[in-house]
Amino acid sequence: MSSRVSLVALWSFSQLLFSPRTLGMAILATTPVLIALVYRATVALEIAAESSGPAAFSVLSAAVSLPFVAPMLALFYASGVVTDDAEAGTLHYFLTRPVARRDLLFGRMLGNLTIVACLFLPPFVLCYYLTIAGSGWQELGSHFPTLVRHILAASLGIFAYSGLFSLAGTVLKRPLLFGLFFVFGWQAAASIVPGAVRYLTVTHYMHSLMPHESFQGTLAGLIGPRSSTPAAILALLAIGAFTHAIAVWVFANKEI
Repeated sequence: MSSRVSLVALWSFSQLLFSPRTLGMAILATTPVLIALVYRATVALEIAAESSGPAAFSVLSAAVSLPFVAPMLALFYASGVVTDDAEAGTLHYFLTRPVARRDLLFGRMLGNLTIVACLFLPPFVLCYYLTIAGSGWQELGSHFPTLVRHILAASLGIFAYSGLFSLAGTVLKRPLLFGLFFVFGWQAAASIVPGAVRYLTVTHYMHSLMPHESFQGTLAGLIGPRSSTPAAILALLAIGAFTHAIAVWVFANKEI
């Protein structure tokens, strides 16, 4: 990685870290933590019966964190990789700097990925502790592979989503609308349609990496077989790498 890419990524991260957008996204990222706290409170007050800690974490992860929080964080940052500067009137200023276009966009995307990871992963890990610690501290260690598998699915999914939405932000004038349609329209429809359509979604490969106690993963198994773990990992890496590369190529060659 060149020093110019690193500088752009660091600058982009610092700008995003103190932006109003990040405050809103931080609230979104902590939503699963609030749900986990409510769950622990209802169990402590004997309002609800306590379920298995790993099962509760898997349900929370499958219902909130992975299908909603992760793609929304990626969308609201990656889709603005070009349009944010264009709307602010600073894009032409950046293009006059002694930085190649590919380095500029690559650095911006790297900064976006970093801020999304910093917002998503700490609350995600905290949810694991909140839901499982009530079953005993020994449960935390014995079910640690469950957390690792969820983090792998989330990280690769964020990488794939970020590439897809960065590409949309490079070629479309309204990338946010495309992202919302893709997440809540196309993927929601494809997940309930039997057949090969599910292979054209990110969620299929994320669910393929999740433990089998995930109820959404089980549902995915009912309407079609999961991809193998190596295939799901390779698919998410390929989606992310391909879309990021195409976004850089388009931005480096487009007329602005």
